[in-house]
Amino acid sequence: MFRQGRATCYVLIYIELTLITKPIRKWFSAVIIPTIPFSNLRVQCYRWCGYKIGRHTFIGMRCYLDDMCYDLIEIEDHVTISYGVFFACHGRKQGHNKLVIKKGAYIGMNSSIVARNAEGLIIGENAVVGACSLVNKSVDAEDVVVGIPAKSIRKKS
Repeated sequence: MFRQGRATCYVLIYIELTLITKPIRKWFSAVIIPTIPFSNLRVQCYRWCGYKIGRHTFIGMRCYLDDMCYDLIEIEDHVTISYGVFFACHGRKQGHNKLVIKKGAYIGMNSSIVARNAEGLIIGENAVVGACSLVNKSVDAEDVVVGIPAKSIRKKS
């Protein structure tokens, strides 16, 4: 009986900590981190919040990573994300989907990346997303996409 009571106590402590830490993490991720003026510190803070971000990655100011799905966003090494990019892994009447940005990708400023399908969204290795684009489908490696919705204009050479 004592063991069962202790387990229940641990569960209650876990629930209480989650109720306290989740809103704080979400607020920190959505309000504080995007305004940090130093890229290395900004990236490190995103990592502290649970995002998977590779080495030598630049994330510009005013970028918003989906704070509900921090465990579904994966950004690999040598990725450049310009100013004001929005990432969404979920939306109205859709599940939470994985979003992967492969090595060497570049995402132009004010773009929106939306993983709307159950299979998720992948931006391929060394792909380029033009400024102000809406990416709602996967982008092949070495591809250059622009527009709303983003369409391929050429393979990068």
